[in-house]
Amino acid sequence: MRSFVLKIPALVLLLLVIVACDDKVILDKSQSIENSQWNMLDKKSFSVDISDKDKVYQYRFALNIRNTADYKYNNVYFFISTVYPDGSVTRRDTVECILANDDGTWKGKGNSGVKDNRFWFASNVKFPQKGRYVFNIEQATKDTVLYGIKDIGLHIEKQPL
Repeated sequence: MRSFVLKIPALVLLLLVIVACDDKVILDKSQSIENSQWNMLDKKSFSVDISDKDKVYQYRFALNIRNTADYKYNNVYFFISTVYPDGSVTRRDTVECILANDDGTWKGKGNSGVKDNRFWFASNVKFPQKGRYVFNIEQATKDTVLYGIKDIGLHIEKQPL
């Protein structure tokens, strides 16, 4: 009984840390690429509602990528466009992600031929409008079909000031 009572404060502290961490993440979603074959015409879209009416927060963005050992390059490029709540579209950004080291070993976490990576690509971002933002991600390689990418995701969080 005594050891159970001693564990209660640790469990409460762990729960508080988990709840506090979740507060800064506003989007963390991924989409599967069917059969790990991403056609260049297949856009993946992610949306998030922004209610930051005082525009006091800054945000940072990352791409989450799961690739297999079948991926034949050490890097991958993406086009990312943003649709604002009023329907206007920003310029199309190009983002490069390095999936393998120069010696050919894969970066990221995981085993059994699948690696998970997170690539930070933008920081100090402010949303100029309230409402729903849509982020469209396209693979931007020369290949019509890109083999070996299992999932693509977008992660957005409030940036520490």
